[in-house]
Amino acid sequence: MTGETRERARARPRPLGVPALTPVPRGWWFDGLLVAAFAVLTAALVWWAPLLRVDIAVRDWCDAHRPAPVYVLMRAFDYLGQGGGLIVVTMLVSGWLAWCHRTARPIILAGLAPIISTLLIVGLKRWTSRGAPHQGSLRMFSHSPQVEYPSGHVSNGIVFYVVLAVLLAPYLAVPARRVVQWLPGVLIFIGTTYSSYHWLTDSIGGYLLGLLIARLLLRVPWRTVPLPRRLDRSPP
Repeated sequence: MTGETRERARARPRPLGVPALTPVPRGWWFDGLLVAAFAVLTAALVWWAPLLRVDIAVRDWCDAHRPAPVYVLMRAFDYLGQGGGLIVVTMLVSGWLAWCHRTARPIILAGLAPIISTLLIVGLKRWTSRGAPHQGSLRMFSHSPQVEYPSGHVSNGIVFYVVLAVLLAPYLAVPARRVVQWLPGVLIFIGTTYSSYHWLTDSIGGYLLGLLIARLLLRVPWRTVPLPRRLDRSPP
């Protein structure tokens, strides 16, 4: 490799080369707090009736205040959390980066996100078997055919967009990365609750777990984790 070629290689952005967030510290106290908050929320939905009345009041207010233009906008916000589309986008971005830089690092990160999310969120949905605001039972563990708690859309709105922010970090300014990381989750939370696709507490539960999954993914030093040479042939 000539000196000029080396200079071009060094100047080219490297995959996962700039952290999208300050690396998650080694302490697990905040992760434990997220788990405890989710457990308390779940227990309250089972044993504390006033929380169920809050869910009903929020749903009824949204149903009564839903002009058509706002409803269309809120549905658009909700679509930002569609898991299938997000998986396709993240895998395409990670595949492009892997091909450009000859390393599997981006694909491993993008592939782990849906696996962890599916195992945790879908497993909890099936276990809690809670209905939707206009279908099935409000109560937990009702054996409802609807499985709405916690909200997968809201969880996706954090996990997948954090992954995209990490993948695209070398190519985005810091303010743009912050927007990609955090804005979609908030918009999806508002959109899916306002449209009555989920109870308010479904969205809260999804947000708590999405943040937990994102923090777990960010604990891995993706830029430096050792890989076999056949999976990481990026130039030095």
